[in-house]
Amino acid sequence: MSALKAAADTGRIKGGLSRKAQRLYYGPPEDAADREALRLISRVDRAHLVMLAEQRIIPWDKAALLLRTVADVEACDFATVLSRPRPRGLYLAYEQAVSELCGPDVGGLLHTGRSRNDLNATTTLLTLRRLGTDVLADGCRLLTALLSSAEEHLDAVMAIHTHYQPAMPITYGYYLTGLALALHRDLDRIVHGLRSIRRCPLGAHAVAGTDLALDTARTASLLGFEAGPLHAVDAIASRDSAMDLLGIAANLVVTVSRLATDLQLWSTAELGYVEFPDWLVGSSSAMPQKRNAFLLEYLKARPSRVVGALVGAVTATKSVPFTNSIEVGTEAVAPVGPALRTTQEVLALAALVVAGAQPRTEVARAAADRGFVDATALANELVRRGVPFREAHERIGSAVLHAVEDGGAWPPEGLEQLNPLTAADRARFGGGPGSRTESLAAAWQLRHRLHGDMRQLRDAERQSADRLRRASEDVCHG
Repeated sequence: MSALKAAADTGRIKGGLSRKAQRLYYGPPEDAADREALRLISRVDRAHLVMLAEQRIIPWDKAALLLRTVADVEACDFATVLSRPRPRGLYLAYEQAVSELCGPDVGGLLHTGRSRNDLNATTTLLTLRRLGTDVLADGCRLLTALLSSAEEHLDAVMAIHTHYQPAMPITYGYYLTGLALALHRDLDRIVHGLRSIRRCPLGAHAVAGTDLALDTARTASLLGFEAGPLHAVDAIASRDSAMDLLGIAANLVVTVSRLATDLQLWSTAELGYVEFPDWLVGSSSAMPQKRNAFLLEYLKARPSRVVGALVGAVTATKSVPFTNSIEVGTEAVAPVGPALRTTQEVLALAALVVAGAQPRTEVARAAADRGFVDATALANELVRRGVPFREAHERIGSAVLHAVEDGGAWPPEGLEQLNPLTAADRARFGGGPGSRTESLAAAWQLRHRLHGDMRQLRDAERQSADRLRRASEDVCHG
């Protein structure tokens, strides 16, 4: 019997998938992605083997041999796995490689009390923990860029637009602080999402647990979870943590896309509120006068991949039976990793753009003056004098019309002219730009707290890795 046929023989099914079906289902080999998956599989294997030995479910000496063999396979960067055919997928090719090294009598113990179903559910959560923390790191860098630029340009007055028209006076730093606060909420949700991943699915087996006396609390601890599965069907059928993080990532990149839209509008030749250095722009292939801030178009368009991944994942899950299924366990989670990596890229590029963007203070202030952005403040001055707001609104509106069409005086008689910065300073209630110093300080505190949360998550990951290493050594040394 050929090695390929032997690998395909399951006992119940003597033949394997056709080569074409294998290629279409499993896809072409991607060594980098496969090595990443195998590192997670071997990590779960080590935790599982430690527990099996401690529970006396398999002999201690054989568990030690398996742990050493898994370490050998890892040490050669999984070359013995990646070089072989995979008629039944990556995991079973890996198990076969281990069995060939330590013999079938020992290698055959590796999968005791386990299924690919609870293994895949566990590696999915381990991947989410790592990628979610990576997104946090890039999010913290973007927050730092936003708040540093906000601090530098806290008094750079400009008009905020509504409906693409100048509306009220703010400052560039005040605007950036608002973006930082919006992004922080989603980053904080990632922290809560990662901390909510408490239960390890390992031990739920195929879908209904096992009659072997597994210590699922032990494997959970070795892998950095708080507890084992509470309900096997829930552990195997659910991928809500992946959906949660993907939804938060979609919110993050959509907010970045809105920042990019504003910066693109403000950097047009017609407005010119903001400019970019040469290292953030490109020229045209045909028009020598162009300075294209094309990276902003990337920040506007690339988020569609994350949003599309969310739609795809939810659609793949919809109406699927609540049990193990390819639709949920494989297809729905397939876009999650790429989408979270795309989120990292969007956040990282946005940090570069924010750091490089420079407000053109005089241009922005002149535009604010032309846009009558002090009109609301003048109407409020009439209110303070006892004029009903609707009447004040109409009187100021008529004065604007008179100034625009007839060259009439502005502000109207009886009111003092307000420069935009003064008007912004007076708007210190309701979170207005007059309170920009306080809001910036509060945003910095939130950023520092988020950085501390990220450190705690990474420390917990290192501690669980150390526990697993020490426990594996204990078994290997008897």
